Amino acid sequence: MTGFCWGGGQTFRFATNRGDLAAAFAFYGPPPDKDSMARIKAPVYGFYGGNDQRINSTIPATKDSMKELGKTYEPTIYDGAGHGFMRAGEAPDANEANVKARTEAWARLKELMRK
Repeated sequence: MTGFCWGGGQTFRFATNRGDLAAAFAFYGPPPDKDSMARIKAPVYGFYGGNDQRINSTIPATKDSMKELGKTYEPTIYDGAGHGFMRAGEAPDANEANVKARTEAWARLKELMRK
């Protein structure tokens, strides 16, 4: 399952309720609470813009919680990119960081989906 922004948070949350989910790909969305994380069975892959401190501030605690619970959580932060870089990175006037993040995130998503 893949989601973006609010949908990224919902993707992460959905993983707490769907035991047969193969993987969750959360793009710049907030995590569920730690108690809910305990129910996650699928790997969770995070995609985050480096300039998105609101969401990025949740990453260290999420990494610690998921590790403590024995869950797979692999966040990647794309330097200089903002929240919503997948959409912003395709705009005609997109900044270089958003274009680069979008390109790299798209390649990462496709590679992870081949696993």
